[in-house]
Amino acid sequence: MIIYVINFFIAILLGSMIFFMAVVSPSVFATLSSNASSKFLRTIFPRMFLFGFIIAVLSLIFSFISGNILNFILLIVVAISFIINRNYLTPRINDFRDKELEGDQKASSSFKYLHLLSVLLFILNFIILLGIIILNYFNYNL
Repeated sequence: MIIYVINFFIAILLGSMIFFMAVVSPSVFATLSSNASSKFLRTIFPRMFLFGFIIAVLSLIFSFISGNILNFILLIVVAISFIINRNYLTPRINDFRDKELEGDQKASSSFKYLHLLSVLLFILNFIILLGIIILNYFNYNL
């Protein structure tokens, strides 16, 4: 029964990630000015990563209670990734973006590298979460 709670939390997180990628980001760039979109994204990204961290921690607590060590370990990776994105990468990305806009070429390459790293961590989290749902389905429904 606890596996359904874990899957519910993970499904919420996956849904929010899909919504962000498919609806929020394209809408921001299509409708807001460069300055407004920058302000909006600098506000929403840390909150989205915090939301992901909280849901991942809740899921890993239930995984620990259920004794599912694989889920627990994978969710630790997801939670750490979200907090790295929020507390380490996002502030640096914002700083390098500001410097890039001021004309600093070195900051431009650092911005691109850190932004790519952030996106890759987001995609990795998505794949891990999807994998957990699939593994849980096969482990408990067959």
